Amino acid sequence: DDVVEVIEKGEELAPDWQNVMTEFDFPQKGGFYYFKRAEEGLLNSKNQAPRTARPVVPFSYKFSRLVHNLCFEPRGKMFNLTQKVVDKSADNGFFRFVEHISKVALYECMDCGDCALTDVAYLCPMSQCPKNQRNGPCGGSYEGWCEVYPNEKQCIWVKAYDRLKNYNEESQIAGEIIPPPDWDFFHTSSWANYFLGRDHSAKKAGIQPPKQND
Repeated sequence: DDVVEVIEKGEELAPDWQNVMTEFDFPQKGGFYYFKRAEEGLLNSKNQAPRTARPVVPFSYKFSRLVHNLCFEPRGKMFNLTQKVVDKSADNGFFRFVEHISKVALYECMDCGDCALTDVAYLCPMSQCPKNQRNGPCGGSYEGWCEVYPNEKQCIWVKAYDRLKNYNEESQIAGEIIPPPDWDFFHTSSWANYFLGRDHSAKKAGIQPPKQND
């Protein structure tokens, strides 16, 4: 019986298992290992392996982070000024035109009005993901490729991971559940919805509309 033979072989090797470990060790070149190998023997240590690789991120992402930290982050140096400008200009047609054109050029914006750019490392899930996935990749992505466009289009969540990893922020991906877009905001200013405390990002950041002077 094969099962009995396997058990008996295991019992035979058990007393000297450390010396036969080399016969079961098949390391992959360039493979990922979460733990460092122990200094002696073939077992892993309790220490995490260093993750020195830093994916190259596009300039547009670095620029977006800079602008966000200055103008959109509540503690940013230009947040209060930006909020006041948006509050006074939200209904201005030229303001909407500038916002829309700039976001289309940088992020392929679909003008949903409830922006999730900051949730996906400045990759728009509405325009760049065929399934509009706001909370991680779908079950069909394979080896980093989009299920709908295999070997043609990389999954946006793989791109997001690489972007965040460059700043040691990849754990943010699993941080919070992102709600579906509020379609009441469709084709409205996402900047206004954010700075006036309307959309999901504003509520998460605790943003309140600017106080109006009497």
